Amino acid sequence: MDDNNTIKVKAYNSETSHNEETGQTISVYTLAKSLTLDNFASMLDDFLNLGGKGFREGKEVGLQLRFTHRTLQRLAVCFAFGLIAGLSEQEYTDPRNETAIQTAKKVVQLMETGELPVGLYI
Repeated sequence: MDDNNTIKVKAYNSETSHNEETGQTISVYTLAKSLTLDNFASMLDDFLNLGGKGFREGKEVGLQLRFTHRTLQRLAVCFAFGLIAGLSEQEYTDPRNETAIQTAKKVVQLMETGELPVGLYI
């Protein structure tokens, strides 16, 4: 099996205090076709929370997506803009997300005024 297309399921072992492989696997394709948007949002939330992923990891994913189909690259950027637009509608902030929401609002403003060319993205 291709390691990039197969997920090895892990579970927390309270005796060792580590996440350990269960022996189960699931294909990325099977998982992707089974996800709802709510599932995806929850999964992304957990993915980001486990290990505090941020810009560096996002850039690594972007670097990997350079080798995918050109249409899928466009969709990835489109999806990212949609995610940013959704976050820009956050009404209340605190010091943990204030800059992120301000940045999201600025990106949406640039898109709406035509200062950020988005072409067919939206």
